[in-house]
Amino acid sequence: MPAEWGQAKIEILALRDEILGKLEQGILVRTIYEELSASGRVTMSRRSFYDRVKRLRTEASKSTRNTSAQSTTRTNKPIQNYLTEKSKPATSNLLPSLKAEEQEELDRLWEGSSDDTEETP
Repeated sequence: MPAEWGQAKIEILALRDEILGKLEQGILVRTIYEELSASGRVTMSRRSFYDRVKRLRTEASKSTRNTSAQSTTRTNKPIQNYLTEKSKPATSNLLPSLKAEEQEELDRLWEGSSDDTEETP
């Protein structure tokens, strides 16, 4: 009896971690298929299993490369140190649509934002 459409994908996704773990241990894809097929956990054809495992390996290696690339580009600097005093513009126009007096008020508030005390009008 043929399996329902999408059943192979569901089986592979359900067994993803187990299959990848066995592959990391050096177990052959053929052996993994035979074990899973004999136990009834996989109902797809051998060819379909091979194709899906190949895609699974590709996706796993891409996600491993992406996470390792992200971890090397990230720094351990706290967020509050992200903007240093040098990167804060002193009198440059942050928003070009501001009038001169609004810009001065914004600059004054920006300069005062580094202090813990608030000014009262």
